[in-house]
Amino acid sequence: MNLLIGLLNNAIEEDNNRVSYLLQKAEILAEIELFYLLPHQRRWQEWFPEVMHYYADVDKTRIEIERLIKEGEWDNKEFINMQEKLLE
Repeated sequence: MNLLIGLLNNAIEEDNNRVSYLLQKAEILAEIELFYLLPHQRRWQEWFPEVMHYYADVDKTRIEIERLIKEGEWDNKEFINMQEKLLE
């Protein structure tokens, strides 16, 4: 039982470490953008595009949305139409 608790604790700690790492990375990048870039560099579209496109698997997205709805975590009223279209 102690081994199981220890393994579970390690898994949670690794997950927390990853989240902490990503948060710290975001804070550092925001600081660099605010304080170390010149104004003309901040306006470069190549570095800071207005729109970012990425691939999301439709089946996995539907499964995740259904899970969020069941758990009551999908409460964003702004995207009702998108929610209905994704579940079709």
